[in-house]
Amino acid sequence: MATPLPAADAADLVTLKEIVQLLKPTPHPASESTIRRWIKRYGIRVVRRGMVNKVSFTDILEAQRDEAERLHAAS
Repeated sequence: MATPLPAADAADLVTLKEIVQLLKPTPHPASESTIRRWIKRYGIRVVRRGMVNKVSFTDILEAQRDEAERLHAAS
């Protein structure tokens, strides 16, 4: 029997536009298209709330960390 994925905490769910704004002051900001690419690459679950899609900000931060490590290792 497969273990169900834990539900994302509602407080952790943010829109892609909110993520762009939250990542702006970081050393590795990302555009909405980059975030969409991370969602696809890392299999981040998208949750539909009303008329907008939301994702776990924690999952995006982990993807950002992995991408930053990958870029630093390549240089």
